[in-house]
Amino acid sequence: MHSLKTGALLEAAVLMPAECSEQVTNEHKQILSEYAQLIGLAYQVQDDIIDITSTEEQLGKPVGSDLAANKSTYPALLGLQGAQDKAENLLQQALQALARLPYNTQSLADFATFIVKRSH
Repeated sequence: MHSLKTGALLEAAVLMPAECSEQVTNEHKQILSEYAQLIGLAYQVQDDIIDITSTEEQLGKPVGSDLAANKSTYPALLGLQGAQDKAENLLQQALQALARLPYNTQSLADFATFIVKRSH
């Protein structure tokens, strides 16, 4: 379910520019797709974490609303620490994917880091 939400949007945003360039190989597009899928899932994990760790003012909605709605969330499945570890692991995998590319990927790395380190 998560890969069909924000993950799909992030993947499209990453791959569309690559499709416009004749210089980006299919192998590199696959690596970019891997990065986007990982960071899309990391976004969802962090979003679930934020739902229970942020304030109502930061979220703009009641804290714990996903839990109250009995949604299946990563903290509910893995515990808060487990979910935080999962987000960090996904970030590291995404950064490792970027490291396999011969391009300047610093902006994508910064974006991935922001996604996992954000608090709202």
